[in-house]
Parts: sequence; C-alpha cells; structure tokens
Amino acid sequence: MGMAWDTGAPIWPYQTSDILLRLLNGPYFVAMPFSNALRLAAPNHFVLFFPALLLWWWFLGLGIDHGLAMTKSRWRWPVFSALVVVAVLLLLAAAFISAGTFRWWLSYAEVFSSLSALLVMTRFLTPAVWCLAIAFLALTAARRVSTT
Repeated sequence: MGMAWDTGAPIWPYQTSDILLRLLNGPYFVAMPFSNALRLAAPNHFVLFFPALLLWWWFLGLGIDHGLAMTKSRWRWPVFSALVVVAVLLLLAAAFISAGTFRWWLSYAEVFSSLSALLVMTRFLTPAVWCLAIAFLALTAARRVSTT
C-alpha cells in the first residue's frame, strides 16, 4: 500500500494528523520557514517547533489570566500604535492567504473527494485563521491599552 504514490501519501488518513496539528498550534506556520531555512527535516524540525509551541501557549495563557492591559504609562500610545499596526498587517496577510486558497478551491477542488478537498482547504486556511485570531487579540489589547 505504501508504494506507488506518485504524488505522495493520500490526504485521508495519512496527512490528517499533520493538518490537525497545524490547525491547533498557531506557531507551526511561523516556525516552518525557519525550519526550512535551517534545512531541518522531520523529526529534527521539532527542535524549533516545540519551544515555539510552549512559548505560544504560555503567552496565550498569560494573556488570558492577567490580560494585556497596561497601567498608566508613557509608553501607552506607542504600544497602542504598534498593536494596531500588527493587527492590520495580520488582517492583510489573512486576506491574501484566503484569496489564494479560494482561487485554488475554484480551480482544483473537483479533482479531490469532498473529505480530501475539505482537509486541503483546512491546511491552506489555517494560517489565515491564526492571523485573524492573533489580530483579534492585538486589537483587544490595543483597546485595553487605550482605555486605561
């Protein structure tokens, strides 16, 4: 069964676990270019991914526990401006990723079965979803900073 895959392993069930890992862990798509630049192949690329995932979930938990609001400080407006710029850049990135993904969907979705096409769309849209989520967190933090 493992032989004669001209285009790689079938999406279902062989690539599904990787797709779900990318969906649940946002820094995966941020650490991947660094892993590729260092020519780290699996399983060596986890040297980068594991610390990135730990830092991400620690930062997210810290933000949920304590919030990102600053007390009165002279750095309030520069922090507000930086958060808004980051949010806008992430929203633009999400828009570009989504446009390319839906262009692919309109061209090639009929080639795949419905489950495989859905999994491929999940893989391609995962960075856009994380960009939207991080942009939402940045805008929420900017609102908190501006009102304190």
